[in-house]
Amino acid sequence: MAEWYCRRSVLAVVDGELWDMYKPLTKSCAIQFLTFTDEDPEEANKAYWRSCAAMLGHVLEQAFKDDYSVTLVRAPEIPVTSGAFCYDVVLDSRLDEWTPTKENLQSFTKDAIKLISKALPFECLEVEEKVAREIFQYNPYKLLMLEEKAAQHPQGKVTVHRFGEFVDLTEGPHMPSTGFCLQYEVTAHHPLSTISSEYVRRFQGLSLPRHLQAHHTAWNKLRVRAQKPVTEKPNQEPAPDAAV
Repeated sequence: MAEWYCRRSVLAVVDGELWDMYKPLTKSCAIQFLTFTDEDPEEANKAYWRSCAAMLGHVLEQAFKDDYSVTLVRAPEIPVTSGAFCYDVVLDSRLDEWTPTKENLQSFTKDAIKLISKALPFECLEVEEKVAREIFQYNPYKLLMLEEKAAQHPQGKVTVHRFGEFVDLTEGPHMPSTGFCLQYEVTAHHPLSTISSEYVRRFQGLSLPRHLQAHHTAWNKLRVRAQKPVTEKPNQEPAPDAAV
């Protein structure tokens, strides 16, 4: 039973609170494990989507090496039913006229597959605000977010998740490791808007966990859906279609 839970569990519920699988327990508690095959897998699905978006952020941050700057804006909490997770970024202004090709998206996908093969654990960390400020000192979007998060925390701390060398602010628990993914693809790029004269882009992706592999025909249908612009609010008008 312990081995089954270790391989299948996405999250834990500790005394009624959602809990990362690798987050230490600090006291005696009642614990329940969540999987993708539960009668109500909503929280497990949310954690999976959130984790896949973090992986996309890491891929985009590393994709241009030191040649062009990449500023991660945020990974919106997109419902799984929307068909795609996403990460919003601001690229170097020298790339304002650049639109990713299918080959570019395929290259991003290959980088994500490398992360999956490493099975990097997601670590949940609570850090002091000053530590978070050091981590995100060059990202004005993250600095604003962490200020808000610290103000909401009783001890003024900020929750971040780390896998490998990548650290990001987060909206909730993550899956145990990047190795939980099986199928993963960066599917689309859409222009969003201009914030303070900066061009914000939304990159989207699709993934299924190793326990729920899809036949290539079904995967192709999911891919087509994942290319359409997604929004946090179902009734919100999406940006103009610029998928590649």
